[in-house]
Amino acid sequence: MADDDMKRCPFCDEEIREKALICKHCQQWMPGYTYESAIRDLVIQKQITERKTVETTEPRSREELLELAVNWAKRGRKYTLKGFDLSVQDLSGLDFSGADLSETDLSETNLGGANLSGADLTGANLFRANLRGTDLKKANMAGTYLREAMMEYADLSMAHLPHANLRSALLNHAVFYRVDLDGANLKTADLRETNFKESYLKGTNLEGTKTEGAVFIGALLIGANLTGSDLTSFQYKRAHTLEKTILPDGALAE
Repeated sequence: MADDDMKRCPFCDEEIREKALICKHCQQWMPGYTYESAIRDLVIQKQITERKTVETTEPRSREELLELAVNWAKRGRKYTLKGFDLSVQDLSGLDFSGADLSETDLSETNLGGANLSGADLTGANLFRANLRGTDLKKANMAGTYLREAMMEYADLSMAHLPHANLRSALLNHAVFYRVDLDGANLKTADLRETNFKESYLKGTNLEGTKTEGAVFIGALLIGANLTGSDLTSFQYKRAHTLEKTILPDGALAE
């Protein structure tokens, strides 16, 4: 019997589906059904439908995942990209604003010039990814792995990066205006001409960083580690606070 076979309701004589348990016109239960048996059948049908949905959507090839990612914005931004394997792909210039990319593998992926503003990248893997000139404003990147990522000229204004790993990342000329970098690791990163104006750098590791021309005006450096960096006193003294921060020469700020 086809799903679209029709019949007449024995109570109101309106046309309804053959498998209908209740008439959509007069709200009468079909003969032979009690309320309990109808609910039981509805629950069973729902379980079967959900199982089929899982079985048909779980296994996807890398080609299918890439196709879904590339067309995400064109298809109305209605589905999640969470946990996708999009490593070593070219996604440059694409619109992922507001996308759920949490726990997604984007290692060595080209996202140069892409729009990731407001995107959820928590726990994502962006090892050696290309984020040059990428829009990351207000992105959630808590715990994101960005080691050795190329992020020159990227805009991360008001982004959220607590405990993110940015070790040895290329961040020169990037904008970190009012960014939360609580507990983040930027050890040996290239921070030349980077703007950290009014950013939150509590417990942030800036050990051995290159900071020529970097701006820390109004930044909160609380318990940060600047050991071995080339940050000058002129630069760090423009911060809002240096509370318990280890200065480049190893001395503790007073």
